[in-house]
Amino acid sequence: MSALGEALAAACDDPAVLARLGGPLGAAARSAHARHAALERAGKLEERRRLRAQWAAAARAPVPPGLRGVHPSWIEAALADLPARTRADLARGGLGDDGGFDPVAVWLVRWACAELPPLPAADLAGPPASLDEAVRLRADDLASWLAEVGADQLALAIGAAGAAGREGLAAAAQIVGDRLLRAAARIVAPPRAGALGPARAAIVRCRVALDDRALLVIGARAIAPHTDALARRQLAVRLPRPLGLAVEVALEAFARVPVEQAPSWRALVAVH
Repeated sequence: MSALGEALAAACDDPAVLARLGGPLGAAARSAHARHAALERAGKLEERRRLRAQWAAAARAPVPPGLRGVHPSWIEAALADLPARTRADLARGGLGDDGGFDPVAVWLVRWACAELPPLPAADLAGPPASLDEAVRLRADDLASWLAEVGADQLALAIGAAGAAGREGLAAAAQIVGDRLLRAAARIVAPPRAGALGPARAAIVRCRVALDDRALLVIGARAIAPHTDALARRQLAVRLPRPLGLAVEVALEAFARVPVEQAPSWRALVAVH
């Protein structure tokens, strides 16, 4: 998110225009502009020019920032229908043998990367304290966190059935694993108790086939109202592509659910 904010700040020096941008992207652009303006007020004009040039260069780069954080399966899919040379061009970031940008290589690399978002470093294990931290989770840690969130939701939905829910819980645990039983025990205590959203909303989120992806899909549906379009794409490409596509579909389908119907962020990030 910061890379996009810096690109916008480099392109637009008008704070009134940046003030009209909403969401995390607008906040990132205003933060970058504030850094730029602070250097000007301090009289550090040369440093200010270098920073602006650095941001502008990053925006023009063929390869999006943080490409290494994209799961390799997404890159392989992007390369599948492109000329064989694109793989080498991508590895060099669009540079030719002489170290300068090769126009054909740049075009091919941009084509390959067109649907890949910029990513921050994958340097967190979780649980994430915010959405910005969630997109910094490593792939395995992101999958584990989403599965835990999904387990809480499934336990809540099954528990709404009362006495019959006990049998349903045991049967579902045979399919999705023991983390569901652990979730059933913890959702009755703070910070989850009363903070996982209405049981009726959880039941809707849990209308999936119970398989090895079920908890991740439910978890993605649960966090969706807290996300924006960029974050949804970033979360998807952290994961192996088949799983990431399923998670992205779940995020997009439930993104417009009122946040009041979703778990609170405090419940989502409770230590397991």
